[in-house]
Amino acid sequence: MKHALLLIALIATQAQAQTALDNFITDHMATEHISGLAAVLVRDNAIVWYGNYGLADRDLSTPVTDSTIFMLASVSKTITATALMQLVEDGLVGLDDPVNDHIPFTVVNPNHPDSVITIKQLLTHTSSIQDNWDLMPYTVGDPTTPLGDFLLNYLDASGANYDPVLNYNSFAPNSTYQYCNIAYALCGYVVETVSGMPFNQYCNTNIFQPLCMDNTGWFLSEVDTTLVARPYTYAAGTYTDEGLYGYADYPDGMLRTTALSLAKFMYTHMNHGHFNGVQLLDTATTDLMLDPAVPDIEPAVGLCFHTYNDAYGTWWGHSGGDIGVSTNMEFDVATNTGLLILTNGEGNFGPIRNRIMIELDELINEHVADMACTIVLPVSTPEVTRAEPFTLFPNPATDQITLSLGDRTGQVRITDMTGKVVWSKAYAQRMDIHQLEPGTYTVVVQTPVGERVSRLVKL
Repeated sequence: MKHALLLIALIATQAQAQTALDNFITDHMATEHISGLAAVLVRDNAIVWYGNYGLADRDLSTPVTDSTIFMLASVSKTITATALMQLVEDGLVGLDDPVNDHIPFTVVNPNHPDSVITIKQLLTHTSSIQDNWDLMPYTVGDPTTPLGDFLLNYLDASGANYDPVLNYNSFAPNSTYQYCNIAYALCGYVVETVSGMPFNQYCNTNIFQPLCMDNTGWFLSEVDTTLVARPYTYAAGTYTDEGLYGYADYPDGMLRTTALSLAKFMYTHMNHGHFNGVQLLDTATTDLMLDPAVPDIEPAVGLCFHTYNDAYGTWWGHSGGDIGVSTNMEFDVATNTGLLILTNGEGNFGPIRNRIMIELDELINEHVADMACTIVLPVSTPEVTRAEPFTLFPNPATDQITLSLGDRTGQVRITDMTGKVVWSKAYAQRMDIHQLEPGTYTVVVQTPVGERVSRLVKL
């Protein structure tokens, strides 16, 4: 445990020396087995504090940096809602419109066939549509099923995956709050059908580009995957890399971006829809999104955003959780303060959030960078030397591998997914691995200028 604490502490990339807050964060990450974390605190029009901690990729010892791309999970819904509200502003969609007015198939709760499901109900989780997790599969990499095809098969009575019992609730639309991912996937599809653009492209053009949200995309094909934080679960003393995955209902949780890019989006909602001379939404719209939308059903819900009060303010925001992912974004309009925390783990970071709030009065007096299209951060202290990748072939391999490092001296070690060294020998360009069990390994070569690493799949 001491070694784990030291490793996380060493790769905290805040410009200043380790503070008591840094130490608290790294200690708690070790306790909760959170591999990596990025956090940004915004006050008025400036970033007043930020921190990068831990590892984005444990196999390659890649630290979390300003460029690390995190999966947002359900924080993604705030982007989906923003896209839909842009169309509401343009008069192309009405909040009280039946969703069936805007899609090429029919969505009706079979238990209440005369009740209309509206756009507002989708946004407020009161549509009576239900998540049937058996029909919401994860994919390795990006999904291949188009969004519209997935939703038709799930929601329409003619669909291949239609289930009147498990895909819809017994209660009527606009009567009960029940959190629903499929409803937000449908919001994304409404944006797609009304705008005439694929949902991901609409967001690129109308949200990400105007807000200068670099390294942002709904699909892995849209971002540099070498910058994406690997999602980790933890059990029985072992971190497991769950791989980069996706799902067809992607508008409800699959957005990936950096902490700094998400901070621009958060600030835009804090600043009544304005960012760097761009008006993303009208002030009236952002105010509406932060007003209880169904007070008689669930008074803590606006249009997507949820609210709660604590000793530090009245916060509007959204949290997210997925396999190997836990996130949160929140802001207080009264004090113009916002905080986001992104992690590639499932551990509870609530105490980290609370510790930041305890130190809020001190932190908000700092000034790290102006909120702008290009955020200029202080020069960080040098990062811990990290292992650089190299190529080996064939890969996957059965008996032998060749290392693309030419003639070298030093040691080669191979570790399994738990980090245990299973093989260690003097360097040779061609190496026999027949004795390894089938599986995924990390090959580490010690060179005069540092370690070089590569993943190996043994067949």
